[in-house]
Amino acid sequence: MYKQKFAIILFVSLVLFSASAATAQEDSEIERLIRTVSVDTQRGAISNYTYLMRFSFERHKKMAGRKFTRLYEAILPSRFVTNRIYGHQILLLEDSEKRLTPEDIMIARQNLARELEKAERDAENQPVEAQTFEDGGYWSTSFMNEGKKIKVDILKLLQSAKFSNLQRRKVDGKDIATIDFSPKPDVLLEKTLLYLAKLEGQIKIDETDKRIVRVEGYAPGEFAVQREKPEAERQKEMIFLFAQCKVVEGFWFPQTIMLNFGRHPEIFDPIEVQYSFISYKKASVDVRDTIETPKEPTETPTTDTKEN
Repeated sequence: MYKQKFAIILFVSLVLFSASAATAQEDSEIERLIRTVSVDTQRGAISNYTYLMRFSFERHKKMAGRKFTRLYEAILPSRFVTNRIYGHQILLLEDSEKRLTPEDIMIARQNLARELEKAERDAENQPVEAQTFEDGGYWSTSFMNEGKKIKVDILKLLQSAKFSNLQRRKVDGKDIATIDFSPKPDVLLEKTLLYLAKLEGQIKIDETDKRIVRVEGYAPGEFAVQREKPEAERQKEMIFLFAQCKVVEGFWFPQTIMLNFGRHPEIFDPIEVQYSFISYKKASVDVRDTIETPKEPTETPTTDTKEN
């Protein structure tokens, strides 16, 4: 009888130990993956590319609602060198709130030329080693809403989240890993990132390139409901989306960045913001010959194009 009880206790202990070991192994593998994708393997790559960025904003308020869409072109100094990082000039091409005239464009071309020349001089006078580099390789973006700055920073999201449920699969012949995330308890965040403490969702990683290709975020309790639904259905309930695309040269750059707090006004400030990036082109000619852009408006989203 005692032997039987001892056998039962031993069996239960072994099961618990095996489960604990499996959990520890998964946690260790998740930590390794997160560390790997957090390192910048494409440092400064974007400083050699131009692109178009569409920015849309909507504030869902009865008395102070507002909605607009703008298209910007990000360009580079013409005499760039590849071992330096330049800030892009972000210039307005289209604005749903006002008409842009040929004169606006002509004036902007002149202003742009001066700004580019200054950027080139500043970069030439700055030693390469004096420039600031950070690990990460994921852009941070920010915008202002009623005097309050809101920021999107993938590295901060990774640092403020806890992870679980590592899954691996083949998608279109690619090795893809998915990891669920939720907020760490009592995480300390700057004001611009406080919404991260209310996000849960899933990260998708290309294991060959070691890059995050997609982050889906939902309001508390929503991810469990949405996780098995098709992507088109999930997107209806997402409040956060960060998706990247791979350019011909092999780098991963942002494709879509979205915050849709209007879905849950009881939790978030009811705004909807989306950045869409297209037409990535590696700069190889004098970009001044192709600039057709007007002055930058006073209300402009910012992109940290040196990669955060």
